[in-house]
Amino acid sequence: MQPLLSLLLFVLVGVLTAAVGEFQYSVFVRGDWANLFGSMFFNTLYLTGAFIVTRVVFRVAPRRAAFLTNVILAAVAGLMIEWFAIGNSPWGNPDASQIGMAAYWACLVVVPLIVIDPDPRLRPLKRSIAVYATVYSGLALAAQTFLPRETWGYAYHIWSVIAGYLGLVVLCCRGYLARSQPASGLLPVE
Repeated sequence: MQPLLSLLLFVLVGVLTAAVGEFQYSVFVRGDWANLFGSMFFNTLYLTGAFIVTRVVFRVAPRRAAFLTNVILAAVAGLMIEWFAIGNSPWGNPDASQIGMAAYWACLVVVPLIVIDPDPRLRPLKRSIAVYATVYSGLALAAQTFLPRETWGYAYHIWSVIAGYLGLVVLCCRGYLARSQPASGLLPVE
């Protein structure tokens, strides 16, 4: 796959991965479309940088180690954004779910990494991700549509994002590690 096409697909898949949680929060909870578009714009910039970092990591580390390093880097970078740019730090907003936010940010990088990987052994994982994403998105958005925003909407959003993205990152990590050869080769880097 050409480098520019890989970048565009990586960013598109990452933005779509973020879209369910962002749509729930921005539109259903806050009623703020501008926040949704601002988040998607920021995520596009973040994912462009993440794409470059993932290429470097895959060039210098064995495949499995590089994958896990990218998961950790994405989760930590995302928490830094949540803590210092958004204000969802443990000391500033103790009710914020740190594990949920880490899983969300890790998914923004992990899902596109898997999607752009040409390894045929990952096809079953890609199908599992597509099924998971479809079911999760449908359930999350359908329930959010019918829940009263003032009472249940916010709580449902928080718990569905925590459960949804945590489940997705576990699916991705277990599936990738189970299907990739131990320390063999690198992801193709153009």
